[in-house]
Order: sequence, then structure tokens, then C-alpha cells
Amino acid sequence: MQKSFTDKSKVDEYDLKEKLWRTLVTVNILEGLRFYVSFACSFAFGELKLMEGSAKIISFISRDESQHLAVSQRIINNYRGPEKDKVMDKVIKNNEKYVAKLYDDAVAEEKRWATYLFSKGSMIGLSEKLLHNYVEWTANRRLKSMGLKPIFDIPLANNPLPWTAHWLSSKGLQVAPQETEVESYMIGSIKQDVRKDTFKGFQL
Repeated sequence: MQKSFTDKSKVDEYDLKEKLWRTLVTVNILEGLRFYVSFACSFAFGELKLMEGSAKIISFISRDESQHLAVSQRIINNYRGPEKDKVMDKVIKNNEKYVAKLYDDAVAEEKRWATYLFSKGSMIGLSEKLLHNYVEWTANRRLKSMGLKPIFDIPLANNPLPWTAHWLSSKGLQVAPQETEVESYMIGSIKQDVRKDTFKGFQL
């Protein structure tokens, strides 16, 4: 006979919450660390007044990632504080080394990507070494935000690429009107042929 998924007696609470915690951390890494080497490279072109349109589009993507990061960060911090979940507290404590290893592996992969990108030279304001430092600095920030100790020897107070900040912030980016989508036009195109009695008699 097939086991019922609603039978809670068959579910190990610790095992379930450990999987949940590890998933949250993985999402946190995906949204808060992956692609940041590529983001920085795109922003560097924008800083040099090259391919500015592309840099601005990438900035929209990076800010979207930041919103996703904020969601996972909020859930993580709730488990560390307001939830007062004793089982999850034990899971978090027991997985500190596992989480540190996940971040270390992700940083190593981003650094390998930076090394490949700059294997034939550097560009003004950016280099392989600066990108390596930037990824480590970013990882330290994410770990500290989770209440964990930074694992890389780089000060949190010093952003190796301070000029990336305004590209990651919606307040620091000026966008030309011709480079934005006109939402009012899009909404009008959808609604213009919908009349008051269009759905008259419609039933669910």
C-alpha cells in the first residue's frame, strides 16, 4: 500500500528542515553571488561610456536578482530570530561548515570565470584580481547577513569595486526615455478593445 504524504509520523522533522535550510542557502547564493563577475564586467563597460544600453539592461536584471535575494534573506533571518524554532536552530548550527563550503565553492567558480575573462588582458578600472576580491567581499557580506562568520580575508568596509554600487541601485541609474518600456502604451493596447459588457453572462 502506498504511504500517504500527509502522514506526519513518517516525516523526520530535522531531516525536512535541513533540506529546507540548505535550499534557502542555495537560493541565497544563486541570487546574491552567482553572475556578479558578469554584472561587474557589464557595468565596467557602462562606466567607460561603452555599450551603455547593455549595461543598463543588465542593471535591471541585477536589481531583480537583489529583490529575490531579499526574499530568501528575510526567510533566513526569520528562522534565525522571530520563528524561535529549536529544530531549525539546531539545523543552522550543525550546517555552518556545510554552508561555508557552499559559498567557498561558488566563489571559486566565479573566480575561475573572472580568470578566463581576463586571460588576455585587463580593462580600465577592472582586472582579474579586482574581480576576485569583489566576489570574496560579496560572499562575506552575504554570510554576515545570515549571521555567519565571513570566510575570506577581505574587509567588509571596503568594496573593491565601489563604482558598481550605483548600477545595483535604482536611485543611482538614469535611464533615457527611449530606452525604457512605455507601460501605459502596453496597458492601452491590452484594454482598448474590452467593453463593459464583454464578459456579460460569463460563469465559472
